Amino acid sequence: MSANPIHRISSAISDFKSKVYGKEQFSEDLIRYVIIACLNSIFMFSVYQLIYWFDPANTYTAEVAWFFSFIIGTIEAHYVHRRFTFKSNAPYGESLYWVIFVYSIILVLSTLTISGLINSFDIQYQLAWIINNCIFGLVYFAGLRFVAFPLEDTSEA
Repeated sequence: MSANPIHRISSAISDFKSKVYGKEQFSEDLIRYVIIACLNSIFMFSVYQLIYWFDPANTYTAEVAWFFSFIIGTIEAHYVHRRFTFKSNAPYGESLYWVIFVYSIILVLSTLTISGLINSFDIQYQLAWIINNCIFGLVYFAGLRFVAFPLEDTSEA
């Protein structure tokens, strides 16, 4: 479970090369991911908006709302991506560990990005949320597919 992430990624990539994972399977996974990610985004945006309105920190409102909605959204996203997107049969704890690993890196980068969009470019916070999710959407997919739910952990069902 706590293997070197670089080793896990290179192992997953070589597994992809050695197994039959053609354009059709990739397309199916990507389409399922996009549909489920859109539903996850609606959930996460609702949490983001709710936290933003409550303004618990009274400073850096958008960043605090982003951070906490991201954490809550990660837990929800792990479950649905594990169950529906990638149909993983990996142990729950192992896949959760790697999802948290992938999402933690993206959390730091995306929090900096949303802060920059709002504070440096003066973009309205809801539009910044949308831009931020579009920027990192494919990064999520790659991280989930190659690190959290690699091919050897998926079922054919």
